Amino acid sequence: MRSSGQRGELLSSGYQGVVYKVRAGPEYPDTEYLIVKEAMGSALLRWFRRWMIRRESVVYQRLDGIPGVPRCFGLSEGRLLLEFIDGRPLRLSAGELPDREAFFAALLDILRAAHAAGVAHADMKRKDNILVTPDGRPYLIDFGSAVVSAKGRGAWRRWLFGQACQIDLNAWIKHKYLGRYTDLNEADALIFKPTRIERLARPVRKAWRKLTARQLRKARKAGRSSPR
Repeated sequence: MRSSGQRGELLSSGYQGVVYKVRAGPEYPDTEYLIVKEAMGSALLRWFRRWMIRRESVVYQRLDGIPGVPRCFGLSEGRLLLEFIDGRPLRLSAGELPDREAFFAALLDILRAAHAAGVAHADMKRKDNILVTPDGRPYLIDFGSAVVSAKGRGAWRRWLFGQACQIDLNAWIKHKYLGRYTDLNEADALIFKPTRIERLARPVRKAWRKLTARQLRKARKAGRSSPR
């Protein structure tokens, strides 16, 4: 794999660091490319991001062998190495699924297997975290925000993990039905259970959207009124 000074194609940059795609070396004979997640920023921020990357590596160990989750090749110089999956985000592919029912049934299987392994994704509502392969299969990526079950950690941790699992399932429902909750079939209606966390977060999210929309309108108005 390339050194940190020879980064490949930059894919994203966020609060967890940068993600880029590199050509795999001979030590990875069964994959052509790797996804690399690397901590960046100031010393304190980089320390925190490295901690998150180490934590995510442990999460992937729990998920090892689950179809629909990229393989993890561990850490190299503090960077997380993952299998590259050829696919497009669900955000760009939701209307182009060759078999919508089969896709979401397979995605539900991935979620169930991850939950059984003690991992809740906890960021399923972001469609960028769900990939659609060229043959229409789902892959679940980016477990940086995952909630992990911990035996013997008390009722609070069990409750939190249960809430995170349900939030995953609710996000699955939202994506499958494009937010049209009145269209749920009988089986899926039994899956959908809004959590206390989601109910508390909803007014905050609405207020934030109103605030950002107001700021956007002000910016547009200022742009129209500025002299040219």
